[in-house]
Amino acid sequence: MRATIGNENTATKLYKALQEVDRMLDILEPGSMALSFNGGKDAVAMMHIIKDACSQHRTHKWTHIQPIWFKNPTDEFPELIEFVQEQAHQQFMHPGGFRTIDGKALSRLWSIHITSEKDFIAGLAKIQQQIPLRCIIMGTRRTDPGCRNLSSLTSSSGNYPPFMRFNPILDWSYRDVWDFINACELPYCTLYDHGYTSLGTVKDTIRNPELLKSESETLKQEDVMDPRSRSIVPFLAMAQNVPGMSANESGENDEKQASRYNPAWMLLDETKERSSRLKKTAVVAQKTETAGILIIGNEVISGSVKDENGPFLMKHLRDMGLDTIEVAVVRDDMQLIADNVRRMSGTHTFVFTAGGIGPTHDDITLPAIAQAFGCGLQTRPEILELLHQYLPGQQLNEYHIKMASIPQGSHLITSGPESKDKWPLIVKNNVYIMPGVPEYCRSKFMLVRDDLVRQPFFVAKLYINEAEPQLADLLTRAEAQHKDVHIGSYPIIGSTEYQVIITLESKDQYALTSALSNLRVQMPRDIIIKVETDTPQGLLAKAGDFLSK
Repeated sequence: MRATIGNENTATKLYKALQEVDRMLDILEPGSMALSFNGGKDAVAMMHIIKDACSQHRTHKWTHIQPIWFKNPTDEFPELIEFVQEQAHQQFMHPGGFRTIDGKALSRLWSIHITSEKDFIAGLAKIQQQIPLRCIIMGTRRTDPGCRNLSSLTSSSGNYPPFMRFNPILDWSYRDVWDFINACELPYCTLYDHGYTSLGTVKDTIRNPELLKSESETLKQEDVMDPRSRSIVPFLAMAQNVPGMSANESGENDEKQASRYNPAWMLLDETKERSSRLKKTAVVAQKTETAGILIIGNEVISGSVKDENGPFLMKHLRDMGLDTIEVAVVRDDMQLIADNVRRMSGTHTFVFTAGGIGPTHDDITLPAIAQAFGCGLQTRPEILELLHQYLPGQQLNEYHIKMASIPQGSHLITSGPESKDKWPLIVKNNVYIMPGVPEYCRSKFMLVRDDLVRQPFFVAKLYINEAEPQLADLLTRAEAQHKDVHIGSYPIIGSTEYQVIITLESKDQYALTSALSNLRVQMPRDIIIKVETDTPQGLLAKAGDFLSK
């Protein structure tokens, strides 16, 4: 496995993982550790790290590690089963050359059939009856569901038998895993070459629509990205994977479909890794896509400079149908920026940062975002070329190189040839990295505005001549009754016409109309001064006419 890792950041993480494994081998006695191996990319990386660590250890040998396959008995991909069996033959054979009664070489890999958590608990209990199991080595990463706050070593709880879960690659990113696999030329399941990025069963796994090749863009928009596709379970997965169909029946169609997709390691937005997985519920309610805004700069948080970027982004995102849930302002602090970006990226559909991407000492947003995603920086030649064009005849220095060093795997969005501003917008996963200068921030935002437009919010306002405390109970009941409508109230000081403005916002016109009518019925007619709607002519306009009578 000794190979040169292409990304320095990944190499650092590999060295750290090997150190952690070595420490665990020092602590635990031989024969008390198991390796969870399901054939996925993370399991492949983990297996080779453990094997390499054992080869360097004083007392532990690779054969002291018990491999376990927690296997779905009916719905595994045939390709995955074949790959696991191949790896079992190559990596997990008994050192003594033990064979079955019919002469086949015997593997050390144990298969435990798992269809529920109860099966998993029973399987572990059975294992502990045969070996002194104290620790299971997992390929879990922090971006896996429910693992954001996990530590590298945790103990079992609840009804589980007593053991420790050891996660040496917990802080690895999706790109780290593929950089490691490709640099070391490790074998992996062929499904990853055909559009799959995260493998479950044939009933809950599809090819990742983010990997569709450009010539299939129409298919991507009309078929795969149809929001209804997430609720067709298991029918969509079965339509793609066709479990149980013979190779002759499905081979030609599957080969044609697979050719439309890029391999897994070409995924640019790592937050879309699990777009290969379908939801487990039969009906999935569509949720409003949300946005988070992070304003960065000592000058803003100290009050020396008035922030213009936050209000601009909030207004435009709302007009575009995106719900801005959070706006934060932080100083130029690497850890603080990284922590907020990591948290926001996992919470919101889109994140917009503004500030800290220039050449000076306090411009630390780019390395902080790289730290947030654990991906390191890479110098992009296309940005260096732009710098040469901006600075003809000048020698580029370390500060210019800093401007061209961006989080690995970032996407660059450029303006058209007619634009004077050629500097690209940098996008890392779901984080849009904007300049702090308001003019530049706005121009970069306009590069992606049209692509981010969603179904608009519909808004109605009631101008009420009544004190807010007298309306509190009515508004509380209305909010509880109309779950799809956000209802707010704002007291007005100094007006002789009205005392409160009540706002109703929703993406569902019908829900908004119902809430509006419900409030009107329960209010005395004489306290409603006027009604405003900023919606298209139609249902809500008629409701406004009715209420203003």
